[in-house]
Amino acid sequence: MNTPRIRRQFHRAGFFLAIAMNLAGLSAPSSAALTVNVKESGAIGNGVADDTASIQSALNGGHRTVIIPAGTYKISTALKVDSQTTVQADAQAIIRLADKAGNDVGLFVLTNRDFTAGNQDITIEGGIWDGNNEHNARGSKEQIPSSTGVAINFINVRHLTLRNLTVRNPDSYAIRACHLTDFVIENIGFDFSNVRPNQDGVHLNGFCERGVIRNLRALSPYATNDDMVALNADDAPGEFYVMQQGMVNGPIRDITVEHLRADSAFTFVRLLSHRELIENVTVSDVVGGCRFYAINMDRWRFPAGGGNIRNVTLRDFTIRKMPDDFSKQAKSAERPLIHIQSAVKGFRIKNFRRQSDDIQAARSLVLDNGQPNQLRLEGLTAEQVTAAQALSPGVKPIIAPTDKDTSTLQKNEPGEVILPAGSFSLLEINADHSENTHVYKAEADWRPMKDRPLPQVWALRYDGSRSTKVEPRRTDDGFAFEAQAVTNRETFSAFEITWELTQ
Repeated sequence: MNTPRIRRQFHRAGFFLAIAMNLAGLSAPSSAALTVNVKESGAIGNGVADDTASIQSALNGGHRTVIIPAGTYKISTALKVDSQTTVQADAQAIIRLADKAGNDVGLFVLTNRDFTAGNQDITIEGGIWDGNNEHNARGSKEQIPSSTGVAINFINVRHLTLRNLTVRNPDSYAIRACHLTDFVIENIGFDFSNVRPNQDGVHLNGFCERGVIRNLRALSPYATNDDMVALNADDAPGEFYVMQQGMVNGPIRDITVEHLRADSAFTFVRLLSHRELIENVTVSDVVGGCRFYAINMDRWRFPAGGGNIRNVTLRDFTIRKMPDDFSKQAKSAERPLIHIQSAVKGFRIKNFRRQSDDIQAARSLVLDNGQPNQLRLEGLTAEQVTAAQALSPGVKPIIAPTDKDTSTLQKNEPGEVILPAGSFSLLEINADHSENTHVYKAEADWRPMKDRPLPQVWALRYDGSRSTKVEPRRTDDGFAFEAQAVTNRETFSAFEITWELTQ
């Protein structure tokens, strides 16, 4: 008697899906027709020989899987990745920038090849990618064009996956990107034993959309020494800031960020907008200590009154303010854990918890964007209400009738709102009740399964629970489906695709 066998596959929402799996001995067509081991191309991996040419030879041409075994590989110029390339590096493979590799603006540890026409379908898995900042400082402003100090760089890529890797000692950003669509950056460790200014973890600039960033972890004290995740729709010009050379301003939308961990990061999450749009962003499950901000939305170098941030939800933060004993930046203890100077609409922070052993004097929240905000702040103690009212003219309390120990504040006029200490369950600013419907579509090339029953497809919520059952339809090459989600009611983080097979 045949025994039913269940096979589940999960895919992120908003992506074009090219499903490649093995079911009952059947496999879908693969674009990676060639597998190349860098040792077969001449790489030595002893940390002494220059392996740049050998590894680059293995990468050239795309349409391949490149294997990097354990070892230390010294490179003297950036490794360039073509379209339809998968790099599979051993967890103990160290790809390290050589000492004094130069001051060229194109110097990275790893980058895509074609910034102009763009690349697609690039996957980087595993490895330790070492910028060797002790012997490779970024260039100076006077030297521009010069080295950015960035370790991993991707510009104009569709379908990028970075996973299960460590970035070690960049001189500025660990990972930076712009013009990025349909991407996943997950399971990344940051090992910054040599601390430098501007050491962001994942730094995104303009035209990044439909992406997932998750499971980021600091592996060393004081990492990351700037923003662990920066979504900067507006940013510094490259002619003045060396690490911004090649970056552009532009909208950032449809981004999920989840599961961030650090003991003493500089800042966990940065959202920077002056004119350019940031919209449909969810950040969740952020735990640890920060020396400056948990959530930084200040205006930085831009004039007051700007900001274009819509439909953003940040939730489930458990944070402790940490002392800053070495940074040259002034008054870290006075920086609030949450600072909002940008104009926002449909903005929420849910379940922000300040750890009970946090004895730092920094304020929990400062909102001073100069806008006529409609604000609601819930889950406060009576002491918090009194303190917030004393510092925030125009804020009015509403005692929650169902819980005598918690209170709600609201405000419907311009002016600062300051919460000097403690936690809260909800901050809502300029709630957007419009129904903005997103349609997620996906197609799967699965010709070997053509004669088998269609799978069951479920849209999943951000907590992984099933939301909506989706009906797939047959196509000439497999099957397709689509699902709708209404922003501010529910959005989808993934799809679960389930086959029931007989053995």
